[in-house]
Parts: sequence; structure tokens; C-alpha cells
Amino acid sequence: MVLEWVRFISRIIFIPISDDLLVIRQISNWLQQGQVPFAIFLLVWSACFVCFNLFYGIPRLFRELPFFQKLLTNKHLAKAEAILKEKGTIAIATSFFLPGVRRPIHYMAGLLAYPFRPYIIVTFAGTGIYALLWTILINRLGAYGLLNRFSSWWATHGGILILPGIVVICGILCWVFRDAIRNWFIRS
Repeated sequence: MVLEWVRFISRIIFIPISDDLLVIRQISNWLQQGQVPFAIFLLVWSACFVCFNLFYGIPRLFRELPFFQKLLTNKHLAKAEAILKEKGTIAIATSFFLPGVRRPIHYMAGLLAYPFRPYIIVTFAGTGIYALLWTILINRLGAYGLLNRFSSWWATHGGILILPGIVVICGILCWVFRDAIRNWFIRS
């Protein structure tokens, strides 16, 4: 079980696909092996906590290198650092539930030297809620066989949804940031 937990951590760190897919797969495997859901929750929680602390800690170490020190003097990065100090706790807390921005927010928190103590507290709570929700959801869906039916449906029809999904997401983002886009074209 410990070796499987270490492999799970290494998959999250080194495989660049969604963390959610890796978590779903690992919880499903442990449930099929007959593991207790509470133990699965603790394993997923601790693995996610370790991984996201590494996502924070490694860029934090790189921040001290002279090359990155020169890059961090850029006015845009200084502005990002100010925004992160002001709204970083909320950004880090919500990042656990937003696929696609989860890792970059933790990388930037480390690179921009977000304070360690608030980061640890928010990450501890966020990974706990994240792991608990996925464990309960996969345990319930697996009990009804819905997970297998959904995965087989997604394997056959998932590709059809990707292009319209991308178009809808791009449309929503353009609508939300329409003033910034308009101003960008006017300044150019």
C-alpha cells in the first residue's frame, strides 16, 4: 500500500494530465481492492498535500537563483505579486476545485514568495476537502456502477464534446474579459 501511495504521488507530480483523473483512477483502484473509504481518504489527502507543497516549494527555491531574481523585477510580476498577497488565500483555496489552474496557482505562489504559513493552512484544508469530496463521490458512483458506465460513454462520445466545449469556454472568457480585450485593441 505504501509503494502504491508513492507511485500515486509520483504520477501526480510527473504526469501532466489532470490531477482529477489521476485521483479518480487511484480511488477506483483502491476501492476495487477492497480498501476502507476512510483509509483511501487519508491516503489521497496526504498525497495531494505532499504534491501541492512540492508544487509550491520547488519554485520557491528557484526564486533564489540570480536568473529568476532578474526576471522577478519585471513590473508585471511585481503587480502579480501584489495581487497574490492581497487575494492569494482565496485563489489558492478555489484552485483545488478549478481544473487547469490548480498547478499554475501553486507554482506562482511559490515563485512569488506567498507566505508559507497561510499557504500551508489553506493547502491543508483545501486538499482535505478535495480528497473527501472525490472519495465520497467515487465511492457512491462506484456503488451504483455509474462510474463504469460514464467512462465507457466518455470513451466513445467524449471527443464529440471537446470542440464545442472549447468554443463555449472561449466564448465565456471573451465575454467576461470583453472590456480588457477592447482596451487592449484600442491601445495597440
